[in-house]
Amino acid sequence: QGHAPENHGTDPGTPATRLGEAMHQLLEQAGVAGAPLAELRAQGWPAARLARLAQDFDISMDAAWLAAQTAQRILTGAGAWAWDATVVDHASNEALLRDQGQSLRLDRLVHCRHPAERAGWWVLDYKSAAAPERQPALLAQLQRYRAAVQRQTPGERVHAAFLSGDGRMVLLPDGGG
Repeated sequence: QGHAPENHGTDPGTPATRLGEAMHQLLEQAGVAGAPLAELRAQGWPAARLARLAQDFDISMDAAWLAAQTAQRILTGAGAWAWDATVVDHASNEALLRDQGQSLRLDRLVHCRHPAERAGWWVLDYKSAAAPERQPALLAQLQRYRAAVQRQTPGERVHAAFLSGDGRMVLLPDGGG
């Protein structure tokens, strides 16, 4: 998540890794491919989509259902505003960023104009893991992403947060941008 190199058929990954990748794909496509965002938030993904997800990621139907439930909690949780076209004027899923000679892939990058306390760029990292804010490696990764966006948007405010699988938005303390 957020991201090591993707498994393009070379490494099957663990069941937990594949479940996380399935959740990421659902969020990447939310409101873009398939069912409208409001429908996904209210009803979740249809059974046919979950069956395809299970097949694509070589996970059980139970795991596909769990990935969908986790994605739905993110879409309806504290970070739901990040999909709201009335406050977000730019949004990119799986945003590719080149920084200091390395390729980075951000789960979601949005720009907000209002409200004032939310204005600026937001680097959002989806995490199905419990308490990502207690994992130093994940915190360091998110700080790096925020710093990379800050270097590309000098003078603009850049925020960063985890969107956790339990629906929380865990804001990274301000880095001074």
